[in-house]
Amino acid sequence: MQHLNRGMLGRYDIPEHIPTDLTGVQFGLSEALLGAVDRLIDAANPALGLACVCPEAAFEGAAAPAALLRDQEGLFTLLVRGYRNETAVKEEVVVQSVVRVLGDGDALTALAAEPGLSLALLDTCDADAEAALRQAARLIAARRQAGLGGLDFICLGERADCAELARAAVAALSPQAAADCAFYPALADSLVFRAEAGEAARQCAEMNYADGMLHIAEPYARLTVQAPEALAVRLGLADSPDIAFTADLEHELALRRRLFDGALFAMAAPGWLLGCDTLADCMRHERLRAFVGRCVYDELLPEDAEARAAAAPYVIHCFERFENPLNRNGLLRCARPLLARFVRGALPIIRERARAAFEPPRRLAFALAATIMLYAGARPDAAGRYEVARGSQRQVLMDDPDALRVFAAFSHDMPPETLAYAALADRELWGGADLRDIDGLEARVALDIARIQREPNWLPEE
Repeated sequence: MQHLNRGMLGRYDIPEHIPTDLTGVQFGLSEALLGAVDRLIDAANPALGLACVCPEAAFEGAAAPAALLRDQEGLFTLLVRGYRNETAVKEEVVVQSVVRVLGDGDALTALAAEPGLSLALLDTCDADAEAALRQAARLIAARRQAGLGGLDFICLGERADCAELARAAVAALSPQAAADCAFYPALADSLVFRAEAGEAARQCAEMNYADGMLHIAEPYARLTVQAPEALAVRLGLADSPDIAFTADLEHELALRRRLFDGALFAMAAPGWLLGCDTLADCMRHERLRAFVGRCVYDELLPEDAEARAAAAPYVIHCFERFENPLNRNGLLRCARPLLARFVRGALPIIRERARAAFEPPRRLAFALAATIMLYAGARPDAAGRYEVARGSQRQVLMDDPDALRVFAAFSHDMPPETLAYAALADRELWGGADLRDIDGLEARVALDIARIQREPNWLPEE
């Protein structure tokens, strides 16, 4: 089978465009960078070329992701499946914005000498973010030494201060060079995943060419950057309907945390315990869909009537994305990292509601109990990854390894009061917080754990 490369595009009737300007450098191969940012840049400004920098170890072995992307000359296929304006979408897009894939050795120094570089892309949530920050520091230091200017860093993250944190990390390694650069926080929003081996083999057979970096995404993709509009104009991205430059990213982040992250948290562990494998399964489960809907309406939406009305279209949009029947959006994979989604999305609301009512919100508390039950069953597999079992099915948990090690010391058949106390009291699990200090939460979680232990299919429906 023909392997994806630039020479075969014409033979497969794939529209070809070779970026004419090496404008940007991205650090790493995160799904957010490849499947959302590169996709949007490719569509908005085909002339904007990117170099992709990866650790040298990422090239080791024929199946290493960086080696695969380099061998494909930076190309990868994105299968877009879902609905857009109530119309089914099934597209195969070959993303062509990456024109160079290189390691962080001597090639990085050579890249620094490129005079046209002005943009850098970082994913601060990526597992290799620390390595990326070190690479960024080396690159801009080499540029300064060569008498070239700094770069505009677009830093993907889930916090409005992610760019400031990136700036501080780079400045600690290269203070003078970092001073030449600007750092902007950004949110990349799309459900996108690198295809697993079985799915990739099936899809490649249908496409009739091999692609070792096949990604699967929903139609929705949006990049929001807190930066001057002048930067969008300079990069040729100002006319894209899916890329926005704003003066305040916090509003969009807050909406995402409260409603998208909050709803995903509410459905993930209860859905898994009920036998659901995908987001669409959850939306087809009548009792679970009603549970999540009431959680959103009664607990996640703001109490202020004007704010609720303003957020309503976003809620509808979230549920449309959840119920996408054309993609197999794995439930626990989409909800990863589940503990972080809880801390940034649900925990502030639980605190807020408990302060007002002297008891935690009913459904978010149950989702927390279900999450503790799910994670208390985590055990390391032969490869050292933590997984949970449901019958004969095994599912790897993609979450903070330190937190998973804590949960692995628990068991889901512990006495409810003991399990609730041990989990809620461990600050390592909840961003440094002891959740026992929230009015009524420990007692509520213990009661719900006891009920789940007796009836794994139970949901609070009152």
